[in-house]
Amino acid sequence: MRTAAALLLFAFAAGAEERQLVDEVVAVVDAHSITLSELAAETRVRLVAERGAMAASGVLDRRILAASLRRTIEERVVLSEVERLKLFDLERSEVEALLARLRGRFASHSEYEQFARSIELTDEEIGAILARELRVGRYLDNRLKLAAQLRDSELDEAAHGRTLGASDREQLRARLQQEKYQRLLQELLAELRKRATVRVLDPLDSGEDRVIAQPPLPGKAG
Repeated sequence: MRTAAALLLFAFAAGAEERQLVDEVVAVVDAHSITLSELAAETRVRLVAERGAMAASGVLDRRILAASLRRTIEERVVLSEVERLKLFDLERSEVEALLARLRGRFASHSEYEQFARSIELTDEEIGAILARELRVGRYLDNRLKLAAQLRDSELDEAAHGRTLGASDREQLRARLQQEKYQRLLQELLAELRKRATVRVLDPLDSGEDRVIAQPPLPGKAG
């Protein structure tokens, strides 16, 4: 009897530990806690939006989750500034269009519904993720896109007197503008982060690997 009770207690403790792992708080931005399960769900939404329905299944390893956590923290830091300035609010129709585009990544509506159930998010919650990304993107473009434009004198200096064809010159311009945009972005993020309270409790980029499997969608191979 004692052995059975001990096994039951061990099983309960193991289950509690597993639930705690899934719901571990990995970061806090201002008053918003980011849990591992929340991060995994947001990562799934991003991957599907960017790569299609095939990204809805598979494994999220620490490398993917760590990169997604950094992106999520940056987004929330920028969003705090966007909301403080009351900028780039979205109409309901815009959010619905974002959701419709995501649903269109799946072969059928039932497949999308299965995806939403598997990440335990409602349409409203998925829409909020997509809307946040769009608002942040619009703010960054508004702040940085024009500033990152390259003057002809900067391009000439970068070419070091070389004679470049039109195609090579435009490729160089595009690369330098992207580098300038990223430099300005990092400077802006550093500035905004000083105004925010950010605590990273688990960066997920070191230590024992952690994976979160996603059940295959109906009709997909496991």
